[in-house]
Amino acid sequence: MNEIAINNAPERAGSDDAELLREADALLRLRYRQDDDRPKPRHWNAVLSSLLSHRSVRAYLPTPVPSDILESAIAAAQSASTSLNLQAWSVVAIEDRQQKKRVCVGVADQTWIHEAPLYLIWLADLSRHQRIAEATGADRGSPDPNNLDPILTGVADTALAAQNAAVAFESFGLGLVYIGALRLYQRELRAALGLPRHVLPVFGMCVGYPDADRETGIKPRLPLSAVLHRERYDTAPQLDAVWRYDRKLHAYNREQGREAPTWSEYSLYRLDRMHESQDREDYNQAIRDLNLSR
Repeated sequence: MNEIAINNAPERAGSDDAELLREADALLRLRYRQDDDRPKPRHWNAVLSSLLSHRSVRAYLPTPVPSDILESAIAAAQSASTSLNLQAWSVVAIEDRQQKKRVCVGVADQTWIHEAPLYLIWLADLSRHQRIAEATGADRGSPDPNNLDPILTGVADTALAAQNAAVAFESFGLGLVYIGALRLYQRELRAALGLPRHVLPVFGMCVGYPDADRETGIKPRLPLSAVLHRERYDTAPQLDAVWRYDRKLHAYNREQGREAPTWSEYSLYRLDRMHESQDREDYNQAIRDLNLSR
């Protein structure tokens, strides 16, 4: 009988493991584009290498994603932490080209959705719990419109599950990119997917084997001091870190052949536009519907 050995202890590297630490240093240089305000690890492993190698992939080969890899990735998603074990999410896997066209209303200009062999739509899903309540005759009273916890629980569970799946896909050599704009087109999306109430599409995810001829770089992130606080929140280093990051990201975009505003300018612009939507009332209603009866 063949046996599979499972090692629950991650491979660790001490300071004497020069090769692995050189790989770590190279990845961190790409991710931060600087030497001072970034991690200086003495321990490393293959999981970290995979995580730091992440990049958004928008160019795919036509090779289908094997069904067993999809199912393994969903098993990884189901292994993510979940608030109160509610498991308040679902996912719809789409491979049919015609169905992709139906669900891509509003985001059809993102051509990589059509190019990717697999398109996943991740859903915050409390409809199972509503059906349980209806089937058992449970009296849950009236919904509290001011209770945001069910909404946060559903969205957080969905995000945790999706990111676990993303890590799993990348471990198989697949690439992916998230699609956030789809949630602004609730009416068409809900009709195309046949969604019941108490289900909210949160984001899409394109998955496929990357086209190496159209590979992008590893996009730099904010300096470590901008996001890591010890014991208490510290605003002192924030702006200096942002201005330095503006310069690093601008240089990266030029390397990629893009002229773009600074990160700080673009972020404020995007935040200002979040109130704009072709489907705002449907979007707001879908969010409210996550709040089940008590």
